[in-house]
Amino acid sequence: MGVLQIVGVHGIKQGSNATTAGLSSSWQASLDEALAAEPAGAAGAVVTVPSYQAVFPRTPTRYVRLGGPEPDLLSEDRPIDEEEEAFILRALAAYAPSAVEDESPEAGLTLGDGPLTPRIVRRVQAVDRKMGKGVTGRLLWFVREAHAYLRNEETAAAVRAAVADALAETGARMVIAHSLGSVVVYDMLSRGGAPDVDTLVTCGSPLGWLAGRKGIHSEGERLAVPAGVEWTNLYASKDFVTGCTGLSGLAAGVTDVEVNNGAFPSSHDIHRYLDKPALGSLIAKAALTA
Repeated sequence: MGVLQIVGVHGIKQGSNATTAGLSSSWQASLDEALAAEPAGAAGAVVTVPSYQAVFPRTPTRYVRLGGPEPDLLSEDRPIDEEEEAFILRALAAYAPSAVEDESPEAGLTLGDGPLTPRIVRRVQAVDRKMGKGVTGRLLWFVREAHAYLRNEETAAAVRAAVADALAETGARMVIAHSLGSVVVYDMLSRGGAPDVDTLVTCGSPLGWLAGRKGIHSEGERLAVPAGVEWTNLYASKDFVTGCTGLSGLAAGVTDVEVNNGAFPSSHDIHRYLDKPALGSLIAKAALTA
């Protein structure tokens, strides 16, 4: 039994100084906690997390950490055009599908100037009424970064290339993907860009959003990974990025595992997912054939 090589695919907002070495070390420490109760052979698992931070453009809110100070929704940022506005509205609608927007001319126009359109402000207010004040403030930057990946093929190709290089260099057949990283890996698998991967673990995945699958999935069809890939999805019931639910209702062949990560935003934190015994067991199983 050899060393199990794992490639991790991170989400957004890792910090301006995030490096492959730093991310890999951080993930490894949390995985080691999950592996502590597993057979000794699983201790040979090593994770490599390629950084793709340089791909996304710097903006004033670009490096806000999830769980850090609440981002200012109305700070100067890259402008929102009609196509991105439609994407944001659709994504936020997944959190409050039955909310009725106030279409009065003055609705949402008292919050000040900034990049948000009146329609987005009204949707923000609707989601906050349902899910709690300030929740949307922590979701909006995520939605915008997801849009940046899905809309810009050059950006997406650069992210996929970073992950593909790590898979080739390590020979890893197991991938752990967090948050937007799960969208990246699903995209790669759909394109045949990760042919040797046979074990996929998604954590805190937003793939359940119909809008979040734009460009990588046909609407009305179930999500699916290639035959031979064992797919497990870890989700926390208080992780708003996932819509607080798993993927089995929308995906074929996925096994949902609910975990307790505490309250949002900590519920979305990658380390809250990585240290779970359920993940340790999956790694130990994969290690047997490494």
